[in-house]
Amino acid sequence: MDLSSGPQDLNPTIYERTEERTVQASDYDNDASDEIDRREIFDLIRTINDPEHPLTLEELNVVDLDGVTIDNQANTVRVQFRPTIPHCSMATLIGLSIRAKLLY
Repeated sequence: MDLSSGPQDLNPTIYERTEERTVQASDYDNDASDEIDRREIFDLIRTINDPEHPLTLEELNVVDLDGVTIDNQANTVRVQFRPTIPHCSMATLIGLSIRAKLLY
């Protein structure tokens, strides 16, 4: 992977950001038990910066709410993302960034 040649996608399409989620008082209650939902996961990963551009994964439409699936019974989260170009050399780094954000 040669990063010295610059970005692979020189003119990416920029998408509109999703509105911020309204925080409820119960969100701050550590004693409350609630299941993780897709929006919570999306809010965690949407602001990750793209490795090649000064934009977020959401702004580049690499991640969206529809790409997040949760199985609370199996305690699993799946995030499907799409790089801005086919055969993107940064896809592995993007995937690792998403994974690291969710594990942290």
